[in-house]
Amino acid sequence: MASNFLGDPERPTQSSPIISANEVLAREGVNLQRGMNFRDDGLTLSVFLSLPRDGVFHDAWDEEKQLYIYEGHDSITVEDGKAVDQLMMYGSGKVTDNGKFFKAANLFKDGVRKGPLQIQVYEKLDPGVWFDKGIFNLIDAQRVDEGGRKVFKFHLTPADAGLDPGEWDEHRAERLLPAAQKVAAWQAGGGRCAQCTAESGLHFDVESGEPLRLLCARHYSASVSGLIE
Repeated sequence: MASNFLGDPERPTQSSPIISANEVLAREGVNLQRGMNFRDDGLTLSVFLSLPRDGVFHDAWDEEKQLYIYEGHDSITVEDGKAVDQLMMYGSGKVTDNGKFFKAANLFKDGVRKGPLQIQVYEKLDPGVWFDKGIFNLIDAQRVDEGGRKVFKFHLTPADAGLDPGEWDEHRAERLLPAAQKVAAWQAGGGRCAQCTAESGLHFDVESGEPLRLLCARHYSASVSGLIE
């Protein structure tokens, strides 16, 4: 049974990180057309959209290093039907989004930039449904050989990484789950609470030790407290 999830930015769903495309639009003030959106005006954050390509998410969370790794975007140029290297700059001299983020990362790493560029990350769960992964600091970027071509890898740390664990977002573990796991659980649950089929205020339950599932705010709180039915 498919979900008919309808988020409403005017009526928040109890701090759920699962939000609608309308709410993303309301938050960001613009309809994001690209996966990488560079903004460095001191007023708005840059945005990364985590999207599956050929059914696969190409970003990853390194638990040991507490590092989120986001792969850059392919060039629109193709050769023999296959994408060529991800580009820093087009032949016209225009800097690509990869190039803009690569420069910002290296300016920070080299000490030229005082603070890291901050990036809001959203993961796509379903058409019109997104997961707010939170804010990250861009601390490094590399261009590496992978699959016979060069791709960008952007290294980010959670913006709360320097805080005492007691000050972390209470949903931090949920936010840092790989997108592929969230999508699988969303699809398996049809976008509904596993206990009562509610469709709002949803969270991914990472506390119970059960296979990852969706729970509404009430049942999620019960699970965290060890009182789940």
